[in-house]
Amino acid sequence: MWSNINLASIDTLQESMNHLPDQQRMRAFLAVSRHLNFRVAAESLHVAQPAVSRAIKTLEEELGFKLLERTTRRVELTPAGAAFAQQIEQAFGQIHQAVRVARMTAAGLAGTLVLGYSTLTVYGLISRGVVQFREEVPEADVSLYLMSSHEQLAAIGRGEIDVGLLLSAACDDSCQHQHLYRERLVVLVAKSDPIAKRTKLSMKDLREIPFVFGSFKRWGPFRSVVDSICLKSGFLPKVAEHGDDMPVLLRLVALRRGVTLFPASIVDSLPPDIVAIPLRDQHAALDVSIAWRNGQPLRLVEKFLDSLKSVAAQISPSR
Repeated sequence: MWSNINLASIDTLQESMNHLPDQQRMRAFLAVSRHLNFRVAAESLHVAQPAVSRAIKTLEEELGFKLLERTTRRVELTPAGAAFAQQIEQAFGQIHQAVRVARMTAAGLAGTLVLGYSTLTVYGLISRGVVQFREEVPEADVSLYLMSSHEQLAAIGRGEIDVGLLLSAACDDSCQHQHLYRERLVVLVAKSDPIAKRTKLSMKDLREIPFVFGSFKRWGPFRSVVDSICLKSGFLPKVAEHGDDMPVLLRLVALRRGVTLFPASIVDSLPPDIVAIPLRDQHAALDVSIAWRNGQPLRLVEKFLDSLKSVAAQISPSR
């Protein structure tokens, strides 16, 4: 088989591959391949028709094969011409994409944004904020990591995440932070519990009712917020059980081991055996902030901040 190969032809092919055709000639050929009409192709390129004809002729000479079959009546692509047109169409598309990505990168609007978020923020702002950000900055990717508020602060300090969505009560001087929104709390109760029939509760109604919460180790800022809310109503919560993971916490509520407080954004995601009861107390709310590393934030972080602020502005403070 190898004895039948023309080594001179291989050398010619290799030589042609080392010298790429002129880009303007390829664009002229693409215009003709789309319209199969030299006059229309020339008009689309805003050049004279003879210039297009010369470009195609030179291109064929450079490549060493015919791209078009021309008669007085029509123009057709050769099989090689059709394959060439398809490939360079894709190549030009990739070049345009490369230029766009490079420009976005130069402007700081491309790459991966690493985002930490807490369980208490996942049901409200985070998903809508990420969707809006991806729509506004399509060249950027987002990596999401579930962390407690304190874990986010430490990860920001170490440079492991770019930005965190956490309770304002956890924020300190170790990073920059900005308040985003306030969200009302609701009481989560087992549907089989007699108090589940109530349409509203006050914090004082919960004085003698056991609670289930996450541990102080992972839910410390939230527990501090809840303790402060309860103290304003004259008591500290009686904690019957702990469950750090949200599914475990909800299961404890469903089993009537106790009630718990949670941001109202969870309402649409509750299982059927748990109900959410609004609280009359205006102070029964928590504040959510966004945090990032000290110093001037990256453009990508700034853009994400803008997206989150836009979504946060739509959240009703009375929800």
